[in-house]
Amino acid sequence: MLLPFCRRCLPWGIALSALVFTVSSAAESGVTGPTDWPRWRGEACAGAGGTQRFPHQWTDEDWAWTVALPGHGHASPVVWRQGIYTASADESAAKRFVSCHATNDGRLLWQREIPGQIDPHHVQNSSASGSVTVDETGVYWLWSSREQLRAEAFSHDGEPLWHVDLGPFESEHGFGGSASVWRDRLIIPIDHDGMSLVVALDTKTGRELWRLPRLTARTAYSTPLVIEPSDPVQGGNAVVVLASNAHGLTGVDPVTGLVLWERKCFPMRTVSSPVMAGPNVVGTCGEGGGDNTLVAVKLPAGAPGGPADGRAARPPFEPEIVYQLDRSVAPYVPTPVCSGERLYLWGDRGVVTCVNATDGTVLWRGRVGGVFSASPIVVGGTVINVSAEGEVVVIADGDAFEVLGRTPLGEPCRATPAVAGGRMFFRSVGRLLALDASPTDSSTPR
Repeated sequence: MLLPFCRRCLPWGIALSALVFTVSSAAESGVTGPTDWPRWRGEACAGAGGTQRFPHQWTDEDWAWTVALPGHGHASPVVWRQGIYTASADESAAKRFVSCHATNDGRLLWQREIPGQIDPHHVQNSSASGSVTVDETGVYWLWSSREQLRAEAFSHDGEPLWHVDLGPFESEHGFGGSASVWRDRLIIPIDHDGMSLVVALDTKTGRELWRLPRLTARTAYSTPLVIEPSDPVQGGNAVVVLASNAHGLTGVDPVTGLVLWERKCFPMRTVSSPVMAGPNVVGTCGEGGGDNTLVAVKLPAGAPGGPADGRAARPPFEPEIVYQLDRSVAPYVPTPVCSGERLYLWGDRGVVTCVNATDGTVLWRGRVGGVFSASPIVVGGTVINVSAEGEVVVIADGDAFEVLGRTPLGEPCRATPAVAGGRMFFRSVGRLLALDASPTDSSTPR
């Protein structure tokens, strides 16, 4: 069983007043931070950690706790109630693991072993790179070999609920995708070198609810973005935004799988995930050589589905490109993060660029150094990311570039931090680590 709430758990939320649409399960305003971080980058992949303050740098003695994981991996930590979930793999033993640790002291609550073939992958990838997704129904994780892409579901207590074989997955770099949840649907993008598609599975049973065939192009690793209408009482429907080289940015009805709008705009592979940036949806593409592109499209008028939420319209609506940024500022792997009117582009090679979220105007640039695969989050007046070498870098969330602190994790890291219940959680290749918010926390943003 899971533990009671820790004393630091707080009502959760963060005001996203700059957005035209609020994302699914939007945080309430006027409080300091989330209690749950149920998927990669938290609610709606926004990386929004609230206004609670954390140290800018710290020592090994300052960790609330650290625990070892079996094998290694890059799956980012996620938090639901009193549990922190992640995945890892022992490649030499051909085993993968989904584990749950207590948020208050890090002790292992349960661990499930998943045997399966280990295939070659990119040196920067692993056999446990996709992040776990959690909701009130269960715990979900995706893993793959060339023979099968498999969705696993567990209860919050670690009991197996169901699993589904979604067919082969073909990519020279291996697998690393994460699913998103909308209500009772687990939405899984399978954009790869083979027959591509997106499927929605019933979270309770694993039954397929809809399937959307996709064009085959270069493998995409983007996590779907779920956008809810800003005022559901007044009508309107949700939309799931997908990103890929073949289709660009696509808005899909999560109920039916119907394509609502699409803008082909990416000449290269998509690894980062689409995010909201003011009234726009932003995505990036690129390749290892650095030929990256960022595109911002304006959400269609009316509800997220299109003009007057025209869900029956054919062909799909083509949204306007508001701005486009080139390789000088566009990241390839790290996903951008938005804070009000500031959109932070944390480059793979350690250059951070801040642009206006609405029109793309460059506000400032600064070099932090290092190489980055993890994505930044915004919390307590700061922007935080972790380098592949395992250095936590904290910069100011403000109108000028300022490095506030640096802290080594002690081993490599390609996972994005999580914030929940007054703690920040990190995952290096082989450990989980927890850091408490500052005792003199101020809820006033920088």
